[in-house]
Amino acid sequence: MTAYDSEADLVRDFINAVLRFEASPFDTATVGKEFDYRSGRADVITVTWDGEVVAFEAKLSRWREALHQAYRNTCFAHQSYVLLPWDVAERAAAYQGEFDARRVGICALRDGALVKLVEAPRHEPLQQWLADRAVDHAYLQDTARRRA
Repeated sequence: MTAYDSEADLVRDFINAVLRFEASPFDTATVGKEFDYRSGRADVITVTWDGEVVAFEAKLSRWREALHQAYRNTCFAHQSYVLLPWDVAERAAAYQGEFDARRVGICALRDGALVKLVEAPRHEPLQQWLADRAVDHAYLQDTARRRA
């Protein structure tokens, strides 16, 4: 049993943690949710101050499914992670070889802090045009949040 009732709760806490600049392990300029593209939908994307896209797939328990989805996100993201509750992330990290083979990292929230258990390697997206769309998506959502 995880500390979260829903993936939406996990995503909400993640976004709050990633936007706390002094405590976040990510260099986040802006955040977007539910980036739809032809091959799937990333739960969360962040854009770094250097304009790079980092994608996150959130799951409460099915880490293998999250790994598959996060791997798909490497087509547009410079880095891709699964986001899991702490206890699930610890179990998934025992299979680090599967994550390394797909160039996907693992991160989790522990006591409100965002922790990288497995670092995702940085790479150039296979589809730069889709990375550009992801950046636009995140900034449009950020603008809408600020106006609300």
